[in-house]
Amino acid sequence: MSEEVQTVGERVRDHFHEDASRFDAIYEQKKGFFAGIVDNWWRGVVQKRLELNVEKLRPLDGKKILDVGCGSGRFCIAFAREGAARVVGIDFAKGMIEIANALAKDAGVADRCEFIVGAFPDDIDRGEAPFDASTGNGFFDYVDDPVPVIAAMRELTKGKMIMSFPKAVEWRVPVRRVRFWLKGTPLFLYREPQVRDILAKAGVTDFEFIHLDRDYLVVANV
Repeated sequence: MSEEVQTVGERVRDHFHEDASRFDAIYEQKKGFFAGIVDNWWRGVVQKRLELNVEKLRPLDGKKILDVGCGSGRFCIAFAREGAARVVGIDFAKGMIEIANALAKDAGVADRCEFIVGAFPDDIDRGEAPFDASTGNGFFDYVDDPVPVIAAMRELTKGKMIMSFPKAVEWRVPVRRVRFWLKGTPLFLYREPQVRDILAKAGVTDFEFIHLDRDYLVVANV
């Protein structure tokens, strides 16, 4: 009997479903000394992205936001706390969405956050459009063809888009490549010209390009 071959999306989905709790722990303030050192030194960009997203999208009062690859919902919850009227997060890892729903309830913003287990853009109700902003952070690391995804985000958005792309040349890259290879999880890294070419092909032309630690962060007007 031949072994079933998983797609890129299926391998990423399974990885983050199984790893959901450990990934979300990056955002926790209370953690052991060693875990705190590792997260701040190695994964500190995750918190920096969150802070910069909120800063760039302010004021959020009354806005409707889409978060693609929302993971455990930390960005969505932050947007709702800042006054967003409705936030839709989508992620294909069920474990991530379970955590997101619990965190939103604990934060008192569950009535303004909807979390969807599914693939973007197929599982988004296009009747929701236009969104005032859409975000995709820590997401394109695991997407083999970003162009149609970004084009779909642009079509659903009338306002701002914020997206992160991990750098291909950065001191942590070799270790990160090996770690993901050992887990059998696809990983896609980028050089600046590649990102600019992807944006052009997706029809995104008006944007701010930010070097944020190990990431490129794009803040686009659409």
